[in-house]
Amino acid sequence: MESKKNPQVDNEKLRLPLIFLGFFIVGSLVTLSFSFKEEVAIVSDQNEARERAEIPEELEVVEEPKEEPVVQEVEEPEITPPPSEEIEVKKNEDKDEPIVVETPPIDIEPEEEPEPEAPIVDYPDKEAGFPGGMAAMKKFLAENVKYPEVAMEMGDQGKVFLEFVVDKDGSITQVKILRGVSREIDAEARRVVRQMPKWAPGEANGEPVRTRCRIPINFTLQ
Repeated sequence: MESKKNPQVDNEKLRLPLIFLGFFIVGSLVTLSFSFKEEVAIVSDQNEARERAEIPEELEVVEEPKEEPVVQEVEEPEITPPPSEEIEVKKNEDKDEPIVVETPPIDIEPEEEPEPEAPIVDYPDKEAGFPGGMAAMKKFLAENVKYPEVAMEMGDQGKVFLEFVVDKDGSITQVKILRGVSREIDAEARRVVRQMPKWAPGEANGEPVRTRCRIPINFTLQ
């Protein structure tokens, strides 16, 4: 007949080792916890000491005394009055008489107003004329007109009509072209008229007057 094992007897045998194993595990955990706390405390103390070493000590700020600005005195330049006219001063040394100041008289000449030009009479009683008449004027033009070379090369020719004013003394002024041919021919006609001798002035009521005259000058190539 087989003997049956009592399960309670087997459990009693294993209880004691299990208890010792539990105490060992708990003790190990407690020891590890204490050692971890000490390491954490040591590390924290080291970090705090390092941070204190890194923080620089407060520097003492010393305010430098402010220098007051030095104001330099600028000498004002001497103003020399402009030279004035010399004034003669006379004083009697023997007697205390007041000073007499004599100023030279200033002569102010009045400006002469220009005489207004006499009006131009278009229809005088007597017309102004070239000295010697029309024949003398044609001879003067034939002897003094110089045909421009440029106009000759270009073949320019024609009649230039001019207008001018004969003053009271017979001089010729205000020469202008009424109808021209070319720039070179017009310039030559104007030049010749300005070189004319004085004309006999026109007359109105028996007195010389300014008159306006018109003449043609013919430029022809032969």
